[in-house]
Amino acid sequence: CIDRGTLGDTVIGDGTKIDNLVHVAHNVEIGRNCMIIALTCIGGGVIMEDGVYVGIGGSIRNQIKIGEGAFIGMGAVVLKSVEDNVTVVGNPARKLRR
Repeated sequence: CIDRGTLGDTVIGDGTKIDNLVHVAHNVEIGRNCMIIALTCIGGGVIMEDGVYVGIGGSIRNQIKIGEGAFIGMGAVVLKSVEDNVTVVGNPARKLRR
């Protein structure tokens, strides 16, 4: 389900794949070449830059930014903005240490 924008447009970039049973709320901007896997929920006003991957069942709170190339792990609950090229996992989502 992709909600129509209310204060601006809801935008899906070229080459982005959105799996089944995904909810994209109003005024979300999704960049190019993103992968959003089943059972994901993206809150209103989220800005998701290019090349983001969201694993199955990810939840992203409204009004935050997901940086370019970020990886959101399966079932992660993202409550704060995520920097470019960072992997986050867990509930609440935390940066994965390597």
